[in-house]
Amino acid sequence: MYMAMRAMGLVDDGVAHAETPSLRPGSGNGSSVVILGAGLAGLSAAWELKKAGYAVTVLEARDRVGGRNWTVRRGSKIAHTDKPEQTCTFEDGQYFNAGPARIPSHHQATLGYCQELGVEMEVLVNHSDSALIQADGFNGGKPMQMRQAIHNVRGHVASLLAKGVRNGGVDTALTAEDQARLVENLIGWGGLDADLAFRHSESSGLLVEPGAGDVVGKPRDAMVLASLLHPMAWGAPTFHDIIDMQATMLQPVGGMDRIPMAFAGKLGRAITLNAQVTGLKRKGAGVEVAWMDRAGATHATTADHCICTIPFPVLAGIENDFSSNRQAVIKNAVYGDSTKIAFQSPRFWEARDQIYGGLSFTDRDTLMTWYPSGRFLHPTGVLVAGYSFAGPATRLGSLPLAEGQAYARETVERLHPGQSGKLTDGVTVHWGKVPFNLGIAGEVAQEDPAGYTLMNDPDGPYLFAGEHLSHVGAWQQGAIVSGWRAVNAIAARRASQSLAQPA
Repeated sequence: MYMAMRAMGLVDDGVAHAETPSLRPGSGNGSSVVILGAGLAGLSAAWELKKAGYAVTVLEARDRVGGRNWTVRRGSKIAHTDKPEQTCTFEDGQYFNAGPARIPSHHQATLGYCQELGVEMEVLVNHSDSALIQADGFNGGKPMQMRQAIHNVRGHVASLLAKGVRNGGVDTALTAEDQARLVENLIGWGGLDADLAFRHSESSGLLVEPGAGDVVGKPRDAMVLASLLHPMAWGAPTFHDIIDMQATMLQPVGGMDRIPMAFAGKLGRAITLNAQVTGLKRKGAGVEVAWMDRAGATHATTADHCICTIPFPVLAGIENDFSSNRQAVIKNAVYGDSTKIAFQSPRFWEARDQIYGGLSFTDRDTLMTWYPSGRFLHPTGVLVAGYSFAGPATRLGSLPLAEGQAYARETVERLHPGQSGKLTDGVTVHWGKVPFNLGIAGEVAQEDPAGYTLMNDPDGPYLFAGEHLSHVGAWQQGAIVSGWRAVNAIAARRASQSLAQPA
């Protein structure tokens, strides 16, 4: 009843479900839809259409479903347009998510499908106060625990503000009583002494761990404020404050690709893998899609409607008869870049540094070092030694494989001195050079707002979908809600065609 009321617009439960498909079971009545791409946009659209009785065909160029949702395991082949093919040699049971690797709790479209499809979930640790910050111009180049930076900055800021309030140096509309309360709260929040000075805080870490007998714990002394003014000391600890990074975050047990695999299990033979689209043209009121299989044989699929989820940099190279203004948008689309470099290793970060999940940050092109958030205390794990975006990702990913992985090892050495030699079985994924993607996120809404609006409207029998046509770019949530929008547009088109037919 709740789902039906939501579909009819009688329940307002927020933006996550604003475009939930409202198709009645059987309403498709066999009308055919060809969907190009088995990423999350294509799979979610296919599933909703199939449930409504449409005849659905999904064509996927790869030998797997998921698109950018890609979990790399032992035996996985990693191809780039500019590098030799890699084969993952992790131990059985080890993996890393080359694309999306976390799901925010407010991405209810994604989590809704996980529940519907029976994908088992677990908590993802996106932040650890034991994780590290390292930069050449900060702390003498030595790594610093996240908690030390966080609570030293907090303590000094609280001290400055409390002294300013007490001494009348802060312009505020607070009453004298409220000012006193503010100072009292700042003392507790910042770990200040009675004279409003910040001298030390257990929250910033312990110099001596408390133990038995006469072993009394001793907190670290406060750092000098001037030594904490490096942007890394302020920026890295706030990463998990970003709305899409806040706890609680989730991940599927066993890898992010459990989601597309669950869709595939429901869609079955509706999905054709190794089907590379080579041409698109209108045929009557519908479409004809030309495609080539792995052996090089050519095929054609016709349908009443087409949902195209192919990333624009790839789509620009496929012959089509889209409207000329849409072809211009596709040709000029700007896509972001991302690179991940991962290794298998003994879990020295747990044994030596008490880091269980979360991310460390450096100011190098690797940017983030991401610790596994599962199988804690297992002998080995997969460490993502580098995860970067934009210019740093392009520079890092453009290096020869051995050089890029050596650079990532050096990042780990700076964070964890003496440990980089334990990293083995390195793999690199540079999304800007991954075939059938050529980028990680379409920045169409930001770079071309008019084009974004245009591409969200149907072009005759063509509908376009993907994270690049949402305001939730680079997230599975964006792909799903965009797929929903296309599904609803097909239902609307079908309804208008029915009304136009004579009784």
